[in-house]
Amino acid sequence: MRTRSAFLFLLLSLPACEPDQVTLSYGTQPGRRLAYRLSLNADIDRTLSGETRRQTVEASFVAEQTILSGGVGGTARARMVLRPRALVVDGRPQEVGIPEPFDVALGKDGRIVRIERGDREAQGDDESLAPLGLDRLLPRLRPVLPGRPVGPGDRWRSISTFNDEAGTFTLSLRSRLDRLGRIADRDAALVRTTYESPVRRREIFANAVTDIDGEDVGAQAAWFALDGFLVRATSDSVGTYRVVFRPPGERTGVAPVEGALTVQLHTEVELMSTDEG
Repeated sequence: MRTRSAFLFLLLSLPACEPDQVTLSYGTQPGRRLAYRLSLNADIDRTLSGETRRQTVEASFVAEQTILSGGVGGTARARMVLRPRALVVDGRPQEVGIPEPFDVALGKDGRIVRIERGDREAQGDDESLAPLGLDRLLPRLRPVLPGRPVGPGDRWRSISTFNDEAGTFTLSLRSRLDRLGRIADRDAALVRTTYESPVRRREIFANAVTDIDGEDVGAQAAWFALDGFLVRATSDSVGTYRVVFRPPGERTGVAPVEGALTVQLHTEVELMSTDEG
């Protein structure tokens, strides 16, 4: 009788196992390659001297990610390359640019913790895409994971700050596991995220230096495969900035011009292929 009572006490004292909980984690084995179709649609309002002009931009890329190596504490190094496929500005097709590589460091929870962009002068900047901030966009394309088992309704937060020679921006996210399901014949979890991203940057072009000070706010719905990668995501954001245009180089006698910039951006990411390396 004493043995039976002890057994019942042991069963009751064990932590309950939630059948609908999952552990979400990115696969970061070296050599793993993923390719995505990335589509951007933006309405860009520029205001100078009280006059506002709208520009529409539609751009598509193949976004490739290759894990280069693992690291200390669960971090990994990866190469991301954006390969332009199409660019339409105000309804008119434009010549696309060349592929743009980024070397990034990835944390255990999937967040991008460092971004190193290739030489801008050698690559050239497409000024029609500059208001979209491609380097700032990269950390927002993929969800940050909780680092613990979660079930539908569970929430988590994360914050990251990025600094380089062009300035700084911060990404503060609030995420929630909405539900479990299947997408593209894979078991997956739908993660919904809202974010705020204060921005203070300087962009350098052939005809002007632009100081940008403002904030992006937005939301994302992302389906994440339980075997370790993003399958599909859609995002909508609005960026509002104060901008100051200055002459390039050491030119004098030309006063800075102040204005405003508003960017409404819709983003879609969809998995094209996977390769375990």
